[in-house]
Amino acid sequence: MATRRKTKMTFSTLTSRYSLLIGLGALILFFTAMRPDIFPTLANAGSIMSDNAVLTLVALGIMVPLIVGQFDLSPGFVASLAVMMTAGFLSEYQMHPLLVLVIILTVGAAIGATMGVLVGYLQLNSLIVSLGVGSVVAGLVLLYSGGQIIFKGIPKDFVAIGQTRLFDFVPMPFIYAIVICTIMWFVLTQRPAGRRLYAVGANPEAATLIGINVPRSILIAFVISSMMASLAGFIQVSRLGAGHPTSAQAFLLPAFAAAFLGATSFRPGFYNVWGTFVAVYLVGTGTTGLFMLGAESYVQPMFNGVVLVIAVVAARLGVIRRNRAEVAAARRRIPEPSGPSELQST
Repeated sequence: MATRRKTKMTFSTLTSRYSLLIGLGALILFFTAMRPDIFPTLANAGSIMSDNAVLTLVALGIMVPLIVGQFDLSPGFVASLAVMMTAGFLSEYQMHPLLVLVIILTVGAAIGATMGVLVGYLQLNSLIVSLGVGSVVAGLVLLYSGGQIIFKGIPKDFVAIGQTRLFDFVPMPFIYAIVICTIMWFVLTQRPAGRRLYAVGANPEAATLIGINVPRSILIAFVISSMMASLAGFIQVSRLGAGHPTSAQAFLLPAFAAAFLGATSFRPGFYNVWGTFVAVYLVGTGTTGLFMLGAESYVQPMFNGVVLVIAVVAARLGVIRRNRAEVAAARRRIPEPSGPSELQST
């Protein structure tokens, strides 16, 4: 009897931990059955991998402030600024791509540090700060670009960085996303720096008591978020071969949906790298499949909004379940009084 219960609990744990992979597989099977002529093709698979690689970087960046209990609404605007700076510096000033990358990452770090100081050290509301800073960045994008698309003069060698496919199938942006996911997973889960970020998000007061510099952790989280958005904008230009002033602003909603949805899988109750990664492609596969079924353009924002609400609810329920499990485990560790003498001594 005990063995049967243990097996059931193990199966439940596995399905909960890998629910996003199960959902992604179910979506692939559904759309394959509905459109067997165009959905299950290498060309479509490569397109989904490439189209969502940049979104993955934005979602990973958004995830880090969420880990420390803060919200960053600016990555879409920061990515748009990086898009226009990359396209402009490459086409107008003929800068080397590596120099351009260093510049936009520095600008992104400066924007993130500004928000980190305001939120972490001055203790301002992160929603208000990031929205305000994002609006300023959006104005800078329009000031720099004049609302025009930059598509002339971008070197072909740079475009090849984003359009080359490994083995004529796997797009390079997808490879970049996998590499960055691996690095972030290692830092967040295997290094003390990552564990400190999780500690700050779990309980800032307790983190302070054990010696963690909470304001600095928040500052680092916002810097990482903005730098990831800048990197996403850089790769976006290499994918498209052009710079559009608003092309990256649409990433914000699906990126938040992926970050929250990712907290329901792999490490339920925690924002985590691989959950976010799979969630991005689950959402991307869903929208692609809907378009192949003939859905109108308005369906995508509606779909992203519904997924975001569901993800927030599911993530919250995951946190509640985790907290209840921790309380139950703590109660089991407390020894019960063995007799009257022990009760009297206490």
